[in-house]
Amino acid sequence: MGPFWPYIYTLNIDDGIEFNSCYRHIVYSNRPIEKGIFDDFSCVIKLHGDVAEMLTYEDAKSEVFTQKQYVNSLKSNESLLKKLHHDSIYQNLIFIGCSLDDEIDLLACSSENEIGKAKYFCTIKEPSPLEQFKYEKYGITHCIVFNSYNEIYECLYEAGQEAEKISVNDLDEYKHFSIIQLADDYESNKPYLFFGKSLISKDHAISIPYFFISRKVTASIFDNLSTRPLQFIVGSGCSGKSYVLVDIACRIKNRDVFFFETKDRLTDQAFQDLTCKKNCVILADDTSLSDDQIEYFVSHISFLKENDVNVVIAVDKHNRAVNGILKLHEVQGDIKSGDIPQIPIGNKLNNQEWRQISPLLTAVSAGVFKETDTIVDNIINLSKELSEKNKYYNIVPRFDSVPEIAALIALATERKIYSARATQLELYDELAIQCKATVPLIDQESTWTFETSFDDNSSIKYVVNAEFWLCYQLGIFAREEKNHKAIVEAYKYIITRILSLEGTPNLLRGDKSNSYGAYILFDSINKIFYSNKTGGEHGLGLIREIYEGLNKLLSADPNYMHQRAKCYIKSAYFEKEQAKKLEYLDKAFRDANVAFQVFDSRYNEYHNEKIYISASHVLYTKALILSHKCYVNSYASVEDNTIAIHTLHNALSSPYNTYAFAKKDSFNYLNVVSKIICETIARKTLVSSDAYRDLEDLFQIISE
Repeated sequence: MGPFWPYIYTLNIDDGIEFNSCYRHIVYSNRPIEKGIFDDFSCVIKLHGDVAEMLTYEDAKSEVFTQKQYVNSLKSNESLLKKLHHDSIYQNLIFIGCSLDDEIDLLACSSENEIGKAKYFCTIKEPSPLEQFKYEKYGITHCIVFNSYNEIYECLYEAGQEAEKISVNDLDEYKHFSIIQLADDYESNKPYLFFGKSLISKDHAISIPYFFISRKVTASIFDNLSTRPLQFIVGSGCSGKSYVLVDIACRIKNRDVFFFETKDRLTDQAFQDLTCKKNCVILADDTSLSDDQIEYFVSHISFLKENDVNVVIAVDKHNRAVNGILKLHEVQGDIKSGDIPQIPIGNKLNNQEWRQISPLLTAVSAGVFKETDTIVDNIINLSKELSEKNKYYNIVPRFDSVPEIAALIALATERKIYSARATQLELYDELAIQCKATVPLIDQESTWTFETSFDDNSSIKYVVNAEFWLCYQLGIFAREEKNHKAIVEAYKYIITRILSLEGTPNLLRGDKSNSYGAYILFDSINKIFYSNKTGGEHGLGLIREIYEGLNKLLSADPNYMHQRAKCYIKSAYFEKEQAKKLEYLDKAFRDANVAFQVFDSRYNEYHNEKIYISASHVLYTKALILSHKCYVNSYASVEDNTIAIHTLHNALSSPYNTYAFAKKDSFNYLNVVSKIICETIARKTLVSSDAYRDLEDLFQIISE
């Protein structure tokens, strides 16, 4: 039998399959499996165990027949049974020679068939009415009677060969897109202006709103294409990064353009295929690429140049992972400072851009932007001023249960949820419900082949076509304090399911890969609920509740402690009472100090430079908190001032921290980093004499 399927399941315990086909790699249902095993081998998954293992070992564990054994297998290998669950819901299944008698694992997920996938039962005898009833319990949609089992296998073999002939590489299809210029009417343009609707549709057509303008940075990026194979556009959310990428895509006429949005992803195999392309332009949002894929581009600049490939990646300015990658390769000497442009894009329009967009907005009856306001503030203000309510205000997602809220938070955080991920998070029903309630703002799309692998063979994905709208809806829900408990429980629902699959954090080793990282980022949570816009201190109260609700689950993760420290730093900003400010800063320092100690211990053990980067970032946060405390206390304590200066010097001495970053850092509000240096350099009696050398170095750093 040829490898037409990436893997197969068997209910038998004999060795007939592995000795008569290419599926020789055995996977047991009750043992943890390595990630990526299905990408590396043609596997046979033995749901009930392997007779050879049972006869060979006294402590054989593969047998799964009884309900108790099935429950134990759930505990020992939940990820594989989630995969079976996913395949039973989202994939077409073919049953061959199965008696289907009391198959607990199949029954557990047999009734769910919302996606409309088929389940074929192949047999050599006409089923009796009783057997037909049994097949219905397992969700069988088609029963096909053959003359012999040989005829079944021959039919499947021929079908597999035909399928291979017509398979296509979606990457080659993806480089072609059509451009649609919208007219100057309000109805066509308002979804793009007020709700952040994606400019690229699922059939790969690009819609250009009438108010679309070219930003100044686009010219800089084009000027660099001939000399800089890799560039980053760096900006905050709602700064227009995606519009710049679209502008570039529409301007290039003589080269293939591959454009990967937030709602896309590239498997490692697809990425490898992409890197073999020549004379092309690759445009991508950073969330469509993994950190390893971005690092590949950084470390292969000469390869890109040799193959006439340009890569432009839009990065959120809060994404310190990319900064760390760039600095790491600078320190290692792979690249020089300035080799890879990081082009900032502001969240406000400059005067020329404002003058250009104003008559276009007027033409579509949307109003006029204020030159002094940010893009997002202008969108909010225009939306409120319009006498006619936008029809999308009437589209409201479901908030009736904790899982339904969790589905919205998952979409707002991950921006797209693939069907395999939906199964892992146990949110497949809720995502389908939200999609039905809010289409087209939340939509179900078929996946491209470059997004799937044997390990993750998701057939569909749920995507957010109006990110601003979703965050707006979650923000409205969060304004009611009575809803806070449900939001916290929704975060716990998600994290609990991720931990059940990936394991709990290891305090000392930190060797567990985890996919909950985005859920604990302060900037991510803050963006979802727009706390600063809608609630100020009230909004931050919710975020504190989220972090404190996750403490029992994640306190062993220094990344979680670091993010919670940032929450307390922001909380101090909104607090007017000095004692309360200091209380929040004390909490922030304790969390940051724990995080630093853990990262420092890991680095001393493993000497991994990426751990050192994390330790350096947390050390900067520690110094920032101390600087805030000294400012709040009006620099009254010589001891506190001295410790702050020493810590700040250590932090800014690291190549992974810069004053340029500190100046723009939103957690360094009032620029307390500069203030403590200037205050103490002006009055050296505010610090001990042993801090003078560090103080002079710091003054030199901020003066450059």
